[in-house]
Amino acid sequence: MMKKSMVIALKGGLEARPIAELVQVASKYDSRIYIELGTKRVNAKSIMGMMSLELDNGDAMTVSADGDDEEAAIREIEEFVTNKK
Repeated sequence: MMKKSMVIALKGGLEARPIAELVQVASKYDSRIYIELGTKRVNAKSIMGMMSLELDNGDAMTVSADGDDEEAAIREIEEFVTNKK
């Protein structure tokens, strides 16, 4: 299991389309991936769960992944939410 904290820095924030794209990124991986914000923890592959977090620029979230491709999953999610990709 791997965990990493990151701050969201997406141009335009996290509206429905970027959330859907983030879910697609997470869904490429076999690992179980969760996003934590405050006291909420949701499956990163669930569009409804991700929408319920109401993520916004500047939010500090924690990504946890467990599986054979956990490192790659966290790296790509971080690249996406920090606008490095």
